[in-house]
Amino acid sequence: MGNKSKTNENCCLDKLDAKILSELIRNSRIPLTKLAKKIKASREVITYRINKLKKDKIILDFVTEIDIEKLGFIGAAVFLNIKSHKEKNFKQFLDASDSVSWVAEHSGVWGFGLSIIGKTNQELDEKFLILYDKFKNDIINYRFTLHRKNTFLYEKYFNTKFFSGKQTKISNYLIDNKDKILLKELATNSRIECVELAKKVKLTAPAVAKRIKQLENSKIIRNYSIFVDVSKIGLFQYSIFSKNKKVDEREKLLSYLKQHSQVSFIAEYVGDPFIEFGIFVEDPYKLKNVLLGVEEAFPDNRIMEISLFHKEFISIGPPKCVFE
Repeated sequence: MGNKSKTNENCCLDKLDAKILSELIRNSRIPLTKLAKKIKASREVITYRINKLKKDKIILDFVTEIDIEKLGFIGAAVFLNIKSHKEKNFKQFLDASDSVSWVAEHSGVWGFGLSIIGKTNQELDEKFLILYDKFKNDIINYRFTLHRKNTFLYEKYFNTKFFSGKQTKISNYLIDNKDKILLKELATNSRIECVELAKKVKLTAPAVAKRIKQLENSKIIRNYSIFVDVSKIGLFQYSIFSKNKKVDEREKLLSYLKQHSQVSFIAEYVGDPFIEFGIFVEDPYKLKNVLLGVEEAFPDNRIMEISLFHKEFISIGPPKCVFE
C-alpha cells in the first residue's frame, strides 16, 4: 500500500500520520520534542501534521480521561430514538448541555447513545426529565441505565498498547478549587501547557506540574488521549449489547474483551445483565466473523443488539457540571 498506514488502508493517512496518532492516543500530553524524537521527524513537521489532522477533523479533541467518581459524581447511559425532524434540535440541545458527555449518533436499534452526569440518582433523574420534557412529543422510545464502569481502549485503533507506567497512589487526595480549574482546562485540552495553566490558577508552572502529578498518581486523572473521527481513519465502529446466562463467566468475558484487538470500549451497567462493547472493523462484512469468535469463546453469550456508530460528536471528557 505504499506509504499508507497498514491499519487503515481505506483512508488517506500515511505512515507518519498513523505514528503521530498512535503516540497521541496513548499520551496526548507528550511534549513535541519527545514526540519528534520517538517518531524520528522534525518538530516543525510534527507540528504541521498535527495541525492538519485537526483541520481535517481527524483529531476532534485532545481529551483527559478523569475518574468522576473520585470527584463525587456518577453517570447514567441513555439510549433513545427520536423523530428525524427533531434530530438537529436534539443534537444542539446535547451540545449546549453542561451535564452530557460521550454522545454518539447510531444506526440500528438506537438512534443516539449518551451519558448524563450528576452527583446522585435523584439528580440524574432530574436531568434526564429536563431532556425528556423538552422532547417528550418526539422521543419514540428510550433506555435509561446507571453506569457501573466504562473502559476505553481506543489506542487499539492504531495497534497501540497502553502503558500506564509506575505510579504511586496517593490515598485520600482532596482536590481544591485550583485543582478543579486545572482539571476543567485539561478536560477540554489535554495539551495545554503548564505555563498557560499557571496563569489561570495564579501559581508557578512547577507548582502546576506538581499538582498535575498528584492528580495523576491519585488516579483522578486516568490518562490523556485524543478523540478521533473513526470514519476518517478507515474504520467502522459498532455498539454491541450482549448477555451471558452464566453470571460466573462475566469476569472472563470482560478479560477476553479487554484483550481483543478489535474491541474499542466496554461499558458495564448497574443491575443490568447486559455488557456493551465496541467493535471496530475495516470492512462491515468482517463484523460477523468477530462476533462469531466471541460466541465461540463464550457459547452461552448472546448478542442482543447491534448499532453502527455514525459519529461521536461529544467526547468522553467530563462535562462542565463536574467542575462547578
